[in-house]
Amino acid sequence: MLNWGVIGPGGIANQFATALASSVQGKLYGVASRSLERAKAFSEQYRASVAYGDYESLIADPNIDVIYIATPHSQHFPLAKACLKAGKHLLVEKPLTVNAQQTKELVSLSEQHQCVFQEAMWSRFMPCFEQLKEWIEEQQIGEIEYINSQIGFAFSHLKNHRMTDPALAGGALLDLGVYSVSLSQYLLAEYPSDIQATARLSEDGLDLNTAVNMTYPSGVISQFTCTMAAQCSNTMSIHGKKGYISVPAFFWTGGQAQLYQGDKLTRTLDFPHPVNGFEYQIESTMQSILLERSCDPRMNHADSINVMTTLDTIRQQIHLKYPEVIESLD
Repeated sequence: MLNWGVIGPGGIANQFATALASSVQGKLYGVASRSLERAKAFSEQYRASVAYGDYESLIADPNIDVIYIATPHSQHFPLAKACLKAGKHLLVEKPLTVNAQQTKELVSLSEQHQCVFQEAMWSRFMPCFEQLKEWIEEQQIGEIEYINSQIGFAFSHLKNHRMTDPALAGGALLDLGVYSVSLSQYLLAEYPSDIQATARLSEDGLDLNTAVNMTYPSGVISQFTCTMAAQCSNTMSIHGKKGYISVPAFFWTGGQAQLYQGDKLTRTLDFPHPVNGFEYQIESTMQSILLERSCDPRMNHADSINVMTTLDTIRQQIHLKYPEVIESLD
């Protein structure tokens, strides 16, 4: 049995803890928050053994084997760095860090300390996207020409929200656009060779609406829009010479895939999750620990680095900057 610790018992950590409760090889052992009261409430709800009012105590706890980091991504790098140096295996929410240099540093540390270091891009572990990849490889829609996706919600009016706070690396791109970047690279099995991006920034310098064209060495183009200022269809489609694949809203949850050959719908597959979709990456991380592999090949370190490199390029083009304190390697 593997003992899990959670750093950052917020909304997404509740989904994680719910999925972990169904596991036969892992259990929630400890919870850490900067608020001891909040940590205790979470630990009582999900029957964890210990609760800490600081992160350092959980990281130092010898009973904890693997840690899930669910804080805002502005805090991922220093927390993950401390965990890896303490020899803890890690599952870290997407995006792994704020920039590619931070991701590279953590990959190096994970190799040095022989720890599993897994990006929690939950979509990549889902049966739906494995099916999409299979259809593509089988040429069910012929040679791929382009991918189109959009993701977004009207968050920009909200105050005291992580997505509207520059100090928390807010904006639409890192929080939402990362899905379009990561899934395009997963489905195509290559990285962009040319990127063109444009955006409308808020008064605080965060991206409200971002539109991106990514061209791949094969010639395929992936276009996406991410926004925190408008409601989107939240759909993805993959278009080939003989047909297309549609993933309805909310595409990143991997609930359904539709195969069109020509203009005819030929297959609709539903993918109900046993719990809530978090269980796949949880089980994968524990499997990596047992197999002594550094990460799951479906979301490997090279992919994590290249996703962040792509996001860095987009940020540079749209002039999206964050405070130096969260961009540094310290």
